[in-house]
Amino acid sequence: MIRKRLATIDDAAIYRLVVEQLVPFSRMYQSGNSVTFSEIRKRLNSNKTFVIAKGYKRPYGFISVIRKSSKLFIDMLAVDPREQGKGIGHTLMKAAEDYGRSERCQMLELFVDDSNPKAIQFYSKRGYEIDSYVPELSCYRMTKRMQR
Repeated sequence: MIRKRLATIDDAAIYRLVVEQLVPFSRMYQSGNSVTFSEIRKRLNSNKTFVIAKGYKRPYGFISVIRKSSKLFIDMLAVDPREQGKGIGHTLMKAAEDYGRSERCQMLELFVDDSNPKAIQFYSKRGYEIDSYVPELSCYRMTKRMQR
């Protein structure tokens, strides 16, 4: 079931997913630095986050988004590796896009690390296109027009 994030139940699992599934691709953390729990919680608190879990148990996937004017920015998406390949990422993206539609967003935007070809392929299959490359982040900016 997809539900809104509940910090006390979900944040530890979300943090684990970030550290295990996102940080290894980020050049920002390749020098031995790591992201802290409080940094992630701060980001989550300023975003709208949806999780996928069995009821109110620990989530095995999440997506975190933020509305910026008429754009919906997809900040983070991660799914536990044991659950990948089951359509969970697609389900979470649909939830985010539905939220964007309800907020009258016209464009979807995200950054994906250039070292993560699997993610680039995942987003491309969902209709996102590479818009530009941001060298200081070592990321591609991908965008998609919101379908009504």
